[in-house]
Amino acid sequence: MVNKNKANKKVSQNFWTQTFVIRLAVLIGKVLPRKFGLKLAAFIGACLGKNKKSPMVKAIRANQWVVHQQSLEDDALDEMPVKVFRSAARCMFDYFYFLNRPEKLREVVDFSPEAQAAIDRINSNQPSVVVCPHISNFDLMGYALTLKGVKIQVLSYPDPKGTYKMQNKLREGVGINVTPLSFSAFRQARIRLNEGGSILTGLDRPLTTEQKENYQPEFFGYTCSLPVFYIRMAKDVNAPVFIMAATSQPNGRYRLEGSPPIWIEPHEDLDTEIRLNANRVLKEAEPIIKHNAHQWAMFYPVWPRFLGV
Repeated sequence: MVNKNKANKKVSQNFWTQTFVIRLAVLIGKVLPRKFGLKLAAFIGACLGKNKKSPMVKAIRANQWVVHQQSLEDDALDEMPVKVFRSAARCMFDYFYFLNRPEKLREVVDFSPEAQAAIDRINSNQPSVVVCPHISNFDLMGYALTLKGVKIQVLSYPDPKGTYKMQNKLREGVGINVTPLSFSAFRQARIRLNEGGSILTGLDRPLTTEQKENYQPEFFGYTCSLPVFYIRMAKDVNAPVFIMAATSQPNGRYRLEGSPPIWIEPHEDLDTEIRLNANRVLKEAEPIIKHNAHQWAMFYPVWPRFLGV
């Protein structure tokens, strides 16, 4: 009985990162009506979000504790992983639902003026660096951008395996140029920027011990290990940084939010310049995440010191 419980716990903890989940989602997205599929996904997500022993639930609790300025009551904090998992599950279904229905996707996606301005700059071959928090349906956002003719190199998680590898193949299948982070990918990105192209990467996934850089930018008032390489890339080609984030709307629509262009401010010390400009970008992202906190699908602890709240 003990071994069975341990096995069940392991499956629950790793559910979101198992390849069969992606295969099942692809199948469900193809055959179920959207209304029913979203209800089923929400039910599954809510069940996963209630497992307090799950490392992902613990990470969400810690992240939400910081985003809400450590002000959530116990019941509200318990509810946040349920809301986040429910949102993420619905987004996963929608991604696979719209994967083969591009015309329907165009009908439910809106673009903020800031996001449209960034898209116009990218499409006019002016180098731009786009960074995205993991809010709502960020994969669907990438698909929506390709449907608008946006050509951009996506720098994704390094050395992908399992579901990451499968997700990258799906992304490439809809025209998204995905290159896992590596020295080769960095070289390609620099060449692309120098030739007037643009790149896109994640903003808020914490680095592993092996990936950690010498910089500790500040995010929601606390230092953390988040990537900052995009600052140097933007600086080298004098390109602005744009934040883009997909947000779920109450009426079943999606809206692509964006920031004004964030130009790199020079400093006589390079390390200080990178850290301060990373802080500026993250500061611009904070209100977007806070306003859509229940959609922030960050399943890794950005601030490990708060694990266990």
